[in-house]
Amino acid sequence: MTEVTFPVSADGGSAMTVTAVREGTSNELLERLQDPQVAQALVALLDRAELLAVLVEGLDQFVARSEEIGDAVITGVAELRETVAANSRLSEIEVDLPRIVDTATRLAGSDLVDPAAVDQISLLARGLVAGGEAFAERPVPVQGLLSLNRILRDPDVRRAVSFLATVAKSLGQELAAAAPKPPTT
Repeated sequence: MTEVTFPVSADGGSAMTVTAVREGTSNELLERLQDPQVAQALVALLDRAELLAVLVEGLDQFVARSEEIGDAVITGVAELRETVAANSRLSEIEVDLPRIVDTATRLAGSDLVDPAAVDQISLLARGLVAGGEAFAERPVPVQGLLSLNRILRDPDVRRAVSFLATVAKSLGQELAAAAPKPPTT
């Protein structure tokens, strides 16, 4: 059997010993080292030896403290339960976490979070807020076709009607594209 010791840390304080277990291992290793992909992978590992050593050290410390970490998680869950139990409004909330995650995933992949869509929704929201406030203070009276005709002379109203008509046309096109097609024979 052959033993080889490799330094693991940059300061030489830690080392790793590899022991060949069976005959022919050296030959198998030499054969595998002749494969360019294996050699390239080993070179990449060696180039990152310090990083790997830090990661292994961190993982070792994490595993060593896993009991302490587990206790902290259990304590946190217990404190959360106590908080919920002490607040009657919180205890009434039912959370369907899988549904929330599914909805959030669908939302993140949808066009609703597209920056252009967010800008248009923001424009509509500002108009709704301003219109709601204006309606509360001084609503525009509509008493018949003549007053509606007078309202349509306002350039702001015409612009809004044009916007809504354009959006309605685009929405109709989207609905037509999404409609199931009847089978053709």
